[in-house]
Amino acid sequence: MSAPTVTPGVVLKTKFVTSNLKAYKEYVDYVDREDAKREYGAHEKLFTLYQDYLANPDKTSSLFTDQSNQLNGQEKKQLKKLFEKAQKNNSIMWQDVITFHNPWLQENGLYDAHTHTVDEKKLMDITRQSMKEMLKRERLNKSAVWSAAIHYNTGNIHIHIATVEPQPTRERGKRKPKTLDVMKSTVVNQILNRGEQHQKINELIRKDMVGKKKQDSSLRWKNRDIQPLFLQIYNHLPEDKRQWQYSYRTLKPMKPFIDVLSQKYIEKYHRNEYQQLLGKLDKEVEELKKAYGEGKVDEKRYKNYKQTKIDDLYKRMGNAFLKEMKEYDKQQQQIKRMIESKKQSKRPASFNQKVSMHFALKKMERAFKSEYESWKNQQHYERLQKEIEYHRQEERSY
Repeated sequence: MSAPTVTPGVVLKTKFVTSNLKAYKEYVDYVDREDAKREYGAHEKLFTLYQDYLANPDKTSSLFTDQSNQLNGQEKKQLKKLFEKAQKNNSIMWQDVITFHNPWLQENGLYDAHTHTVDEKKLMDITRQSMKEMLKRERLNKSAVWSAAIHYNTGNIHIHIATVEPQPTRERGKRKPKTLDVMKSTVVNQILNRGEQHQKINELIRKDMVGKKKQDSSLRWKNRDIQPLFLQIYNHLPEDKRQWQYSYRTLKPMKPFIDVLSQKYIEKYHRNEYQQLLGKLDKEVEELKKAYGEGKVDEKRYKNYKQTKIDDLYKRMGNAFLKEMKEYDKQQQQIKRMIESKKQSKRPASFNQKVSMHFALKKMERAFKSEYESWKNQQHYERLQKEIEYHRQEERSY
């Protein structure tokens, strides 16, 4: 098996130890040791951006917590007491290491290789958000304390984090895989800061394509090429209109037809927007690949990202068409009631009533009859099946 070709931007390694004095003491001493901060000739700015630290580094510590960016001597002693109390009470100690690929940090504006400086405050804030998610998901947020330190003593900047419960609430140290996934993804998402790009992707889908479809009628003259398929689908929907939702189980046989309807509409009216969407999705996949790497486990985070967004487009577009079909059905029911009322009326219809009824029926015939009858033909149905298969093959090639 070939090795991954992309070095992950972020790697999370985790473990836990049971209570023994040596493990606890060595860990707290390790994360604070001076050689971890100063090895490999690291510039002083590597481990702080604060003026008071730069002015007198001997008075501060590289340790930080959820409340403090730099613990002083007294706070450090208090922290060690909490760890000793946790050890005495047989608490688990969770040890996490977040390792960064330095070029990836530089690409995202958190590290400068020329000046050997890192945005340590940003890394601290990122750690806090990641730990907040972890503690909440593991129900440790009211009982645990943690401390961390940023280290520069290897080829990659990394953060050591230790978590304990002074008053233990659990005996098992293993955390849920989903918790660790979210812990890592929180780090990645905060560094990538792709919120603006994600918003643009959602706007292309929801506003520029689906939003405009909601304002457009499939039965106008300019949409005559998709009218037959619109009517074909409408005439095969279940009687219960509550089921006229794209994801509804009973609509599963109709979904390929609805997808073709959406495809035809997108190709005719939103070809440029769709190409923009594909380009942005490819860019997002590339960014996620650089962040997580190409390992079998981590590639799952982005492998289906593009297709998931395309599926979301077709789901929303499909529901827009189904909503339009509901409105069309209301119009049809009104016409039927008019006809029924005419039959039941004992009095002869007035001239105006006759004109109105004649006009409604003729309008319905002109708009729909010829198209609907043509799609009942088996030859047209087979052609539609081929279009569906072609559509599926094109989507797989994206």
